[in-house]
Amino acid sequence: MNPSELIYFFMIGIPVFTLAILLWFIFRRRKNIAVVLTAILLIGYISYILYYPTMKMHTHAERYEQVTDYLTKNYPERKFTILPEYYEQGYSVGQFDVSDTKTPAIGVTLRVDKKGQVTQTSSWSNLDYPTQQELWREIEYFYGEPYTLDKKLSNITKVDEWIDGELTAFALTIDETPAIALFTYSKEGYGLVDLQQGEREGFVVVESDGYVFVFTDEKYGGKSITKNLDKGKEFTLNIDQQKGRLIVEKQQ
Repeated sequence: MNPSELIYFFMIGIPVFTLAILLWFIFRRRKNIAVVLTAILLIGYISYILYYPTMKMHTHAERYEQVTDYLTKNYPERKFTILPEYYEQGYSVGQFDVSDTKTPAIGVTLRVDKKGQVTQTSSWSNLDYPTQQELWREIEYFYGEPYTLDKKLSNITKVDEWIDGELTAFALTIDETPAIALFTYSKEGYGLVDLQQGEREGFVVVESDGYVFVFTDEKYGGKSITKNLDKGKEFTLNIDQQKGRLIVEKQQ
């Protein structure tokens, strides 16, 4: 029994014991009646406590059916994993972690209330701690709006990478547009530093940590690119033979 349930039963117990005292006061001259009524009251209270775990299991099972019906009705073409099917400690009754079978590492938490209404309370990711070369896969979960079952995941592909110590740069295509993602990575943790996306058949330039990162779509029509950097300095680079690759230039 978790602390919140202990508080719940304590709050119920206060009026139960108050009523028991009141019964003894009312029937102080007829103790047999007071004993019988108090016994019924206490037996009912204890029975409720003992039945409570079973009640939670039944309620959770009913709400599992409700969330299954909800998903079938709203997403008939998709298949989902819904956990837990049976009530487990650590979950609230009617709370489910739901993921599309095609993307099992990311999902949402759905809650079914007493009226059978289904709402999303949060999203989650159970991706393992990635290797430095696989950091880019985190973008699928974080890119764009917060993840929901209605979110259309972008088509993200890694084209090239560059690693220097804790700094990692990836050249990506996101829905057929060029993009650059920068991450920091260490044993203590990792994080997305910057993510820039260019136009279709265009290019993208990112400036960070004394480096300029350039990625140009293979279909880009020009032979060079020009970009104003953060300090107003104009940056020009010949990319004719380097399209479709991540170019890294050390700033002077």
